[in-house]
Parts: sequence; C-alpha cells; structure tokens
Amino acid sequence: MHYKLIIYNRPSSTMSSYKYWGFGLNIISEIPFPELSPVSSFEQAHVNIRMGEMPETPDGISFSTGRISYTMNDQELLFMVQDIGKYYVKEGNTIIIHPDHAGIEKRLLRLFILAAAMAGILQQRRIIPMHTASLLIDGKLTLIAGRSGAGKSTTLAGLMNKQYRIFSDDIVVLANGADNHMHGIASYPMIKLWEQSMQAFEYEDRSFPIMPGMEKYGLFFHEEFDTRPYPINRVILLKLSDDGQFTTERLSGGNAFEAVVEHIYKPSFFNTPDMRVLKFKTITQLLQNTAVYQIARPANCAPDELLSHVTSII
Repeated sequence: MHYKLIIYNRPSSTMSSYKYWGFGLNIISEIPFPELSPVSSFEQAHVNIRMGEMPETPDGISFSTGRISYTMNDQELLFMVQDIGKYYVKEGNTIIIHPDHAGIEKRLLRLFILAAAMAGILQQRRIIPMHTASLLIDGKLTLIAGRSGAGKSTTLAGLMNKQYRIFSDDIVVLANGADNHMHGIASYPMIKLWEQSMQAFEYEDRSFPIMPGMEKYGLFFHEEFDTRPYPINRVILLKLSDDGQFTTERLSGGNAFEAVVEHIYKPSFFNTPDMRVLKFKTITQLLQNTAVYQIARPANCAPDELLSHVTSII
C-alpha cells in the first residue's frame, strides 16, 4: 500500500460545488476537501457543507472542552472554536461554517468539520462512530483503539510498514449489516501520524501537517480507499500497564462492554437518555460477534515490541 499526497484541482468556474464520499455519506461542499474521497456524481447528497451566517444559539445542553464550546440538542449542534470560527450542524444534513476572519486557513476550518461537525451529523442520524483505527483482513475488520499515549499511532505506522491494509484511521462508523452482524464503514482516506511514529518507521512525507505548530502529519491513501462496509470481528484495545509489564487479556461480558464503549467518538455527544439507549444497543450488538482483546504495555517500550503483541492477535 502506498501513502502519498494527492492534490485535487479546483473545478471549472461553471461548477459551484465539490462532491465527496465520507463517513458512509454523500457530501456536497462549497469548499474543497483533499482529505475526503471525491466522486463524480451521485443522485442525492446526504450532507451539504457551506459558508454562512450562524443562527441564534439553539436550546439544549451546553459544555466546553478546551478551546471549543458546544450547545446541542437532538437535531442541532452549534460550536465555537476559539480563534477559528463557528459551526452549525442541523438535522443530520447541513453544516454551516462562519470563520472568525477571512484569513483563516482552510485546512484549520476543515479539521473541525471532519471531527466535531461530522460527529454531530452522525449523532443527529442516530449513528455511532468509534474512535478507532481499523485493518481489513480477509474481508473482516479489526478495530484498534487506545487513549492518547497508549501507542495507537505508533502501532498503525508499524502495521503500515508491514503492508497490512489500513481501512480507516481515527474514526469508523458502525452500521447494522443484513446478517445482524455489526459492520464498519471507513471515514476518509487519510492517516494521521505523530512525528515520533514517522521517525520510528522512517516515513518521510511531511507535506501535509494537520495544523500549524503540531508535529502530526497526514498521509493519504485515496487509490486504495474502500467505501464498502465490512463485518467487524475483532477489537484490540491498547493501554498503559500499571506494573510496567506486557499483558494480553481477552475481555467478555460487562468488562468488554465497558472497555469498548469508552472509545465512542465524541462521547459527550451521546449522553442524552435516547443516545444512551442507542449506545447500549449498538455496542451490545457489536460484541455478539466480536472478540475483544486488551493489551497493556509499559510506558517505555520499543515500537517493534508493542507491534509484535498486536500482530500475534491478528
């Protein structure tokens, strides 16, 4: 698998929008998204992204995380990113962006569309996204999750280096298959790696930094990107060990549920009573046909050592 930067030129002046596929949805946008998978046409757009003015703050719950403040209900999300802009997400089909000033870099605007705004779209559509990377192995998906510092990025870089097929990075959308087996849908064809992971496995392409001042880079794989849903049969959870040793444990029952539900993407979006019911049903169904493993690793370990424990499972 080859990972490289792909540049898409702006359409001719007769075209007023860009068409993409991402997160299992047809997306039409006023601004270009090199991160998404372009499509020539589709019958109907599921999501419309455009610039515009913000409405009044909707009724709902309000909370803040870091530099972002949110107000949301079941069908609306308004959030403000300090020094970047405001975003309004409505009824699972509309994203409106209002930059703080004309000089805001489009890459920064897109970063929050691909994260919180799309999470809002999915929440409004009653769809659960998982904060996991994923591999496609023999027609089935292995999800890999871990909190910051657990080693997910380094593991993903090592798996890329060993030519494993990366299905999606960072977000996988859950969907119920016809066979009642939970399936995963890829988000978009970009892998994000920290500088430490880039160095560990000698990746050289740093042409697409995720944001200014952050040593994290995007690697694209548009040519190999697969938009089809696949059944999930394995989840690997990475964590730091308490005793400085490697351990691998297969989780089941309530332990598996509690461990997996922690890795829902933007969990604060899914805390209303209705969303809690949706979480319970979705994760319970996922676990009916999925093996869950937890790997605890020392804080200081060689990347290859962690990788060997992961590959021993897959």
